[in-house]
Amino acid sequence: MISKLFVQNVRSFEQFEREFVPGINVVGGPNGCGKTSILESIHLLTQGYSFRAKELSELIRWNTPELIMRAELECHGKKWSRGVSIGKRKSLVKENGENLRSVAAFFGKCPSVVMQPSDIELLRGAPEVRRRWLDEILCFRSAANVATLRQYKRVLQQRNQWLRQFKQDGAAVGGEDLLHVLTDQLVELGAKLWAARVSLSSDISPMITGYYRRLSGGVDEITCAYRSSIFRSPENAPACPDESQFLEMFEKKLVEMEKVEKILGMTMAGPHRDDLDLCISGYAMRSAGSQGQCRSAALAMRFAAADVANENLGKPILLLDDIFAELDLNRRDAVANLIREKGCQVVISTPEPEELPFKADSLVLIAK
Repeated sequence: MISKLFVQNVRSFEQFEREFVPGINVVGGPNGCGKTSILESIHLLTQGYSFRAKELSELIRWNTPELIMRAELECHGKKWSRGVSIGKRKSLVKENGENLRSVAAFFGKCPSVVMQPSDIELLRGAPEVRRRWLDEILCFRSAANVATLRQYKRVLQQRNQWLRQFKQDGAAVGGEDLLHVLTDQLVELGAKLWAARVSLSSDISPMITGYYRRLSGGVDEITCAYRSSIFRSPENAPACPDESQFLEMFEKKLVEMEKVEKILGMTMAGPHRDDLDLCISGYAMRSAGSQGQCRSAALAMRFAAADVANENLGKPILLLDDIFAELDLNRRDAVANLIREKGCQVVISTPEPEELPFKADSLVLIAK
């Protein structure tokens, strides 16, 4: 949980300081007053990245040289004091007085899960949106998964660089020997990543379907399954593929695709091209699901993420960015009940605190 937050020169805020209570903290105010920026700051200080910006310099208030964030956090009886100073050219990141290399080092100690209206992209968006969500939960499980993901992305980038150069020049630095070394590394790391993802998707699929059932009032059912790019269809995949099976199939697939990859200049198979299939009545939700169904499925995915975080790291902070405005009365009540059951600290932004389906333990109003 977070007990105290201080931000300076963050987006529209010149300065904001607030203490938070263990229960439900509501941040109210008109649209555009900076409510989401508070949630974004908490997310950055807990998860190590912004859920809105690719570059942290985007958070710096207009016409100011740097931003400052500080927070007091606690999880599993351990306490952390974190601080971030981000300038146009230089950044400083600290935890308990010690310098860290980057804000990414914050991840994995005091988790948070954000829920926002744009989460509908988890259903409507491209496969990379669902892969990113799945990988974040994967990292909740272990530091080994974090390392595997980073190494896979690095090797994939190097292999794609080789293939692009070959496409352009007909040859590449390091020659065919380097391609084979990079391919072997990619196969080994890809197999580990696949095994971890398949295990995770097997565990969270019933969570997602169960939460969706509650949020929809049992009116309809959804299914959730991991789809790998090395199998032509889910039906062709082994029932419970292990790491050795993925390694064998991935190696075979890359051998088959080598000529095509050299022509196109990119790696055409691997975990970076997979997807998580969510279906309703046998049809993909991204095309067949209604707005209400997709929003319920997205919330179900976020609640499943919260469960994985709780199981492996401790109770997460739930950051709710004005999610109730898009829900009908029944779904609002269902979400409120689930939040109460979780017993997590909640920080919720809303323009109308009086319309929330629960009472705030702490309320702060922000003027525009």
